[in-house]
Amino acid sequence: MKGTSIFQFKSWPKIHQPLPRTPRESEQLLNALTSSFRRQLDRAYPVANNSPGAIQESDRQPVNADSSVHATDQHLHNILDNPLFRIVPPKAAGTAHDHHFLQSLDEQRRLAKEPMIVLDELMASGSATAVTIIGCLKAQLLLARSTRHMKESRAGSRVQHWYWSSDGASRQMLLQSRASIASLAKFMVAEGLQGTMLEWLRMAMSQDLGGYNGRLTDGQSRQIVSQLLVGFMDAEIRYGAGLASAMRFYLRVCQMHFSTNPTDGAIRGKPMLLAAGAHLSRAAMDQKPSIEQVSDYLYDEFSEVISTLSSSRSLLFASVALCHPGQPNPQPYIRFVDTLSPAKFQGWSETRRDAFLRIGCDALRLLIERKKIREASGLAQQIQQVLPEKTATASAEATRARASAEEEYLLSRLDLNLT
Repeated sequence: MKGTSIFQFKSWPKIHQPLPRTPRESEQLLNALTSSFRRQLDRAYPVANNSPGAIQESDRQPVNADSSVHATDQHLHNILDNPLFRIVPPKAAGTAHDHHFLQSLDEQRRLAKEPMIVLDELMASGSATAVTIIGCLKAQLLLARSTRHMKESRAGSRVQHWYWSSDGASRQMLLQSRASIASLAKFMVAEGLQGTMLEWLRMAMSQDLGGYNGRLTDGQSRQIVSQLLVGFMDAEIRYGAGLASAMRFYLRVCQMHFSTNPTDGAIRGKPMLLAAGAHLSRAAMDQKPSIEQVSDYLYDEFSEVISTLSSSRSLLFASVALCHPGQPNPQPYIRFVDTLSPAKFQGWSETRRDAFLRIGCDALRLLIERKKIREASGLAQQIQQVLPEKTATASAEATRARASAEEEYLLSRLDLNLT
């Protein structure tokens, strides 16, 4: 049988056809394969305008993402960028266990100097696990002096390519590790891979990570969504576009959830979405954003979602209302304190108690700034009624430490044993 005329090569044998032997033949073969591949893509994916809801990475915005040219280039890029094609592992390590990872001093030194090469070798040899990935990512974080260095390392892209080429069990292993997500999200955001983060969240919500054996139980789905979203929000605040951008992504994920759970969205969403909402609330309390940084409209949407997930009488909602950039409102906190008993306060964790006192200090400051001395006096009394004596004294000291000279004078007028 003669070789097909499309390639215009010499006649090839019927089986075991040899690879092209000259650069010209190689180029002809590559061009023929590329053209054939693009024709198939044109038939399968006709040229069309970009879908308005399509998720795109922030650092790649092609003119037409549905074209066969873009699809071909992207597909070949993903193939050639895979660690299997970039590096030949020095030795097989598929049987290595996590607790044997880089035990020798030489291996540890090498990890500290070239963590991405080590990561490539682990992925190429099939021995990459959550533990080994965490070790490499943490080592790379120590080397990164800025967000730009994090982006240039392409650590997020490396793990992303490994993820898509792995089976469902390996994907689940990665996303179920809180430590791996905490490190990975930083690199993903620094590289502008927020679209991939959203896609992973969507897949986790649907309880299917794809690949062989990628199905998740309801509990696994909630766990992955919760910690992946927290890591995403933290990374977007610190290495992305900031608090406002993180809130927009959070609202997008919440909308994704509520659109697929219209009847019981609040109940099902609470264990998945509330932890990330609390993280954003703490960030708002720390940063005290202005209207220029976070618009009223965006913050109102965020506040409404928190109210739906946690109720308008929760401590979390009270914190969100108090940190509103345009209209800070202490009333939800006052109502919350009014329903709080000393026994309930004693059952809280130390972290929750600290948050309660910190929000209380901010509420008192706000009331004093607005010259609402009577309300401030009443709130101080309510807080003291639920606090042990030592805690009440610490609360007063914290309040004074945060007060200006005028506020300290107003606090002294409350005459509520704040000294």
